[in-house]
Amino acid sequence: MNQVKYRLAKLVASAQRTKPNYQIHRRVLMYHSISNHKQSGKDTYTLSQQYFAQHVELLHQLHKTENSKIVKLDSVDSSGITITFDDGYRDTLTIAAQILSEKSLPFTVFVSSANITSGDSKFLSRQELIELSKTSGVTIGSHGHAHTHLGELSPSEVFSDLQHSKDWLEQVIQLPVTTLSYPHGSYNSEVLRIAAEIGFEYAATSKWGVYEFGTQKLEIPRIDIWSNDDRRGLEQKLSGKWDWLKRFI
Repeated sequence: MNQVKYRLAKLVASAQRTKPNYQIHRRVLMYHSISNHKQSGKDTYTLSQQYFAQHVELLHQLHKTENSKIVKLDSVDSSGITITFDDGYRDTLTIAAQILSEKSLPFTVFVSSANITSGDSKFLSRQELIELSKTSGVTIGSHGHAHTHLGELSPSEVFSDLQHSKDWLEQVIQLPVTTLSYPHGSYNSEVLRIAAEIGFEYAATSKWGVYEFGTQKLEIPRIDIWSNDDRRGLEQKLSGKWDWLKRFI
């Protein structure tokens, strides 16, 4: 979403009169990369450390209220807010994890195993992944092996990709991996069947919306976080003022 479209969308969101109601649903936030550079807005999915710190302050305040607690993806709580990160960027460890841990807020990191073994410095190394997995409050989940569009693969290719990812992650971090995020948000009924067969109990999508607890365990919608989202932007998204986007995303 470019700057002009974002500003127009924010105007629409600001005009909404929706009041936050944390008693009837869960909102799952989808982050990607956190940058320690000044916000440029050029990369839609890279949020500045400044804005992220604002987010964490807000989330920490909400965490003190019963119906807006920050909960894990596999929590049995029917209401609250869940924090997730996709891809396995190195800054999830060096920036995000430190800030979240200081506030004792749980979060899930979905990792593509091929990213970790690629040698690309923007992603976690194997040792950094192990370090992250030992951070208080973190859950490591799968983001597939090759970060490919699972919905475009044959059933055997989907099985191979997801099984490899799950096995590899469990061997590295020495913990069960039962959560999944579909790369690029791509999945279909066969992907759902295979994910369940392999042993994934919860799976996050890229569809915009709220999680109706207990009914969508392998199709959990999320709320996109973009580079322009300051504290007010997050407040709007948590209060439902951007929910109209689910008709388009």
